[in-house]
Amino acid sequence: MNQLDGRKLKISVVTPSHNRLEYLKVAIMSVQVNVLAPLDIEFEHVIHDCGSTDGTKEYFIENLPPEKIFYIKDQGDNKEPTKDRQWIKATEDLRKDGKGELADNILFIRSEHKVPPSQARNICIQKTTGQFICVLDDDDVFLQRTIHHFAQAILRNPTKKFFISDFLRVNEHLQYMPKEDYYGWVFSSPQEMLQAIFDSCCFIQGNVCFSKKLYDEVGGYDESVGMAEDLDLYVRFLIHGHLSVYIPMVSHLHRMHTANFSIGCDRDHHYSDLRDIYKRNEDKLKNMDIKITLSD
Repeated sequence: MNQLDGRKLKISVVTPSHNRLEYLKVAIMSVQVNVLAPLDIEFEHVIHDCGSTDGTKEYFIENLPPEKIFYIKDQGDNKEPTKDRQWIKATEDLRKDGKGELADNILFIRSEHKVPPSQARNICIQKTTGQFICVLDDDDVFLQRTIHHFAQAILRNPTKKFFISDFLRVNEHLQYMPKEDYYGWVFSSPQEMLQAIFDSCCFIQGNVCFSKKLYDEVGGYDESVGMAEDLDLYVRFLIHGHLSVYIPMVSHLHRMHTANFSIGCDRDHHYSDLRDIYKRNEDKLKNMDIKITLSD
């Protein structure tokens, strides 16, 4: 079934952020300069500021109209489910002379305290209006045709809900890191891809675009998950029978720096994450004859 419901294709890019304003500005720029032609499509960028203290809040409220700004009201303990949190729309326009430097397809959400990645992404996606979602970390950078290439693949595969690409690793100055590229694989079935994941031969990071309907179908990001919440979500896509479509293009530059979790994500951490994901989905994975082997 076609997922566009007769509407023009719109892709929503979501970016949670915490105390990375200078990196975030570059991420925003990389989305805004995307070239869509000749496709007749749209995109938006939903940003969730998770309690930043580096001027992130001030930057956005001084550059966006109030209808593009929301505040999250909660107990501040991260225990309340995302769906039950209160949304408060800004009412005061704090832009100078009613003008700002940010585009009108940007939406800003502010939580007054730090929020775990799974909750932050769920909060972002609650306010998206696109049929498909791309996730961009606040310190990463989209390439100029990323949205176009994902959109083109969606339009060519109208029944598919899950797309993956390649990405490149760069240092904190956006300098290319040789021998650190990530390339997607082509699999023949969800089972084959799942087994490769639990063999530790394949992993998926921010190089994805997925249907909002599929996200809703599997229940979104699991808010009980501390780390590897993204891989946990993609494993559930596969368990539900949705094999990814591989697009041979570079979607983004993944910035490696001292404040980036990926720096400390060695093999032992990755294996621990895989064991946790397998345990949460053990019955379904065993029924699919998926074993956890964690090959070297």
